[in-house]
Amino acid sequence: MRTVLGIVGQQAAGKGAIASYLEKAYGAKKLRFSGPLTDILRRLRIPFTRDNQIKLAETLRATFGPSVLTAALIADAADTDGLVTIDGLRKPGDLEELKTLPGFHLLAVAADIHIRYGRSKIRGEKPEDATITFEDFEASHLRSTEITIPELEAQAEFKIPNDGTIEELYARLDGIMAGLGVEETR
Repeated sequence: MRTVLGIVGQQAAGKGAIASYLEKAYGAKKLRFSGPLTDILRRLRIPFTRDNQIKLAETLRATFGPSVLTAALIADAADTDGLVTIDGLRKPGDLEELKTLPGFHLLAVAADIHIRYGRSKIRGEKPEDATITFEDFEASHLRSTEITIPELEAQAEFKIPNDGTIEELYARLDGIMAGLGVEETR
């Protein structure tokens, strides 16, 4: 039986850490809303920056419809019978589409903005992360791709604080997986 876990949260709240842990411990197929965007940007040899991702996402949605990325991820998840994680929900329409999937659950992860800022600088997922100021990091929450995140977080079935240790995060996830009847595979 397939379980689909959508993961929503602000930048550097722990979405990727959750998806990676569930992949390792539970054999989850890990998908990201940024996956198709990354594929396109790399193929076109356009720098992989947050601004370029936003521009591409907005262009794709404006040209091919608001569900274009969700449809791609649903198709990618279709061939999996076990656990699937979909990291990075940002738009209410994306959530509505995903709610139609049997076995779908929404998880919100949250952390203090100062903790998230520090994580962002350390991990350096995007080239600009290493040099961003706190003020710019804080202002980035007002971008078109970020402003609806709190609305989605409020609808989450599961809410995980992630201000503590990685072990605490994993323990919370293990509890959620047990409640959903998803067994470890490691």
